[in-house]
Amino acid sequence: MKQAEIFNYNTRFSTSIDNFYSSSTAESMVTGDNGILPVCYEDPNAETIDNGKYSIYDVADWFLLKEQMTHAKLQKLCYYAQAWFYALRDKRLADTDFQAWVQGPVSPALFDRFKGFGYETIKITCNFNPPIQKEDLDLLNDVWDTYGDKTGNALEALSNRELPWLEARRGYGVRDECSVVITPESMKRYYTSIYNR
Repeated sequence: MKQAEIFNYNTRFSTSIDNFYSSSTAESMVTGDNGILPVCYEDPNAETIDNGKYSIYDVADWFLLKEQMTHAKLQKLCYYAQAWFYALRDKRLADTDFQAWVQGPVSPALFDRFKGFGYETIKITCNFNPPIQKEDLDLLNDVWDTYGDKTGNALEALSNRELPWLEARRGYGVRDECSVVITPESMKRYYTSIYNR
């Protein structure tokens, strides 16, 4: 591994498997068979305007602490957490948008963070607790209980049959690249409707 570079949490940069990120709040390492990828945290005291309650990396870390998983599964779990947060809390959980890619809903920020792992499983190799509040942990646990036993491929197949992804891809072919954002309104409308059944 290359000599690690340290950035403070306000720095914006492109990610790669060799970058090291840290902040004053926490530091952890995520590894894959092809390298090491550290995880960083945004400042939990920073003011945000509808940018999400948490960093998408905190939400991803929370799921990765549950089990090792592929990037595909991690993307879908984070999507479902965001979608259900919109449906049940009418707020944005994480500071990211999800786009209607061929492979289902994808956060470009999360994709950039973990693309170096390819199809390899990702795991966290140290012990820590992402800074997520108790009431939000309850919702994340519900998402895990509902979707956590499924594979990345199964979650992709499921999300690709649901209206938010289908609506965002309207006019696109099955294999066409698409960067249309799945809207919060679409997520809220659909997941509220299936919650109330």
